[in-house]
Amino acid sequence: MAEFEEDPSANTARFRAFAESKEEEMPAPWQMRAPASRVILLAAGVLVVAVLAGVVALSLAG
Repeated sequence: MAEFEEDPSANTARFRAFAESKEEEMPAPWQMRAPASRVILLAAGVLVVAVLAGVVALSLAG
């Protein structure tokens, strides 16, 4: 099995570059385009539809 030597200074350099980077340089993972009130309203609508579907399914089964 071939052995390889890992350069510890490479990891140190990567860590220093990470530690010295500014947060403004890193892009946000995602940005919500819709306002929070609209998202909450949509979630509430989905919940109401799910409850109504459950009620209909129980009434048809029973």
